[in-house]
Amino acid sequence: MTRYREAFSWTDSIDAFVKWHVRETPLLNVCSGASHWGDVTMDKYEPADVQGDWTQLPFERDSFGAVFADPPWDAAYRKPVADFVKEALRVAPVAYLMAPWLYCAAWCDVTNVWYREFPGVWAPVLLSRYERTRQLVLA
Repeated sequence: MTRYREAFSWTDSIDAFVKWHVRETPLLNVCSGASHWGDVTMDKYEPADVQGDWTQLPFERDSFGAVFADPPWDAAYRKPVADFVKEALRVAPVAYLMAPWLYCAAWCDVTNVWYREFPGVWAPVLLSRYERTRQLVLA
């Protein structure tokens, strides 16, 4: 089993910013790690309310008001990010993703994007908000 090491610190200012902007309830927090934020937490490796994969959410359609994810930021996660957004917008009308990638599709709208500024040159850290505009039909 792959384990993840802490590489990013979730500061009080990040916590306050995210909690100010992510207000829908009930909230599912996937890739939650040690966080207890959200009405339901889910993680594949760390203790959480639900153990599972963020790309295969074990919930019914529209079970939540929103889904939030702050996944690992490895380049190999681009495809899982796409899978997550599809799953998140199946179980909630709104999804939030904190990552250096932006997902775009005809069936959902990117309604807000916030970015963190760091001195120097960095890959962007985005907090993106997505809304489902119509049902995605998977073949």
